Amino acid sequence: MDTRPVTMIRLTQSAHRSAPPARLLGCPVTDFDGNMLGTVEDLLVDADERRFRLISVEHGGVAGFGATPSLIPVEAVHGVTGGRIRIGRSSAQVADAPHVDKSRMGEFCESLYGYYGVA
Repeated sequence: MDTRPVTMIRLTQSAHRSAPPARLLGCPVTDFDGNMLGTVEDLLVDADERRFRLISVEHGGVAGFGATPSLIPVEAVHGVTGGRIRIGRSSAQVADAPHVDKSRMGEFCESLYGYYGVA
């Protein structure tokens, strides 16, 4: 992945409603051991490439208040079974992932993909 300027569009804030990905909204997300990470809050689409790039997972907080979003590359998904999405990393690795810097999205994506070891 290069450091070109990247514009991400939230699926929930766009007219683009691809049926299968839209069904993932609200799905539980677990780490590779089956521990609950959170739920899919949104999917981010690369505006130029028109492909799903990132899953926004909300975790922590109480009744939705104080929840923290983590962005996870779709390539880090190891499976979707029984309405659950399994990420091939531990909950600690997800928590330690780089945090989003919207002003430098290209560099952020490169850093995030490098962290997860996916391309």
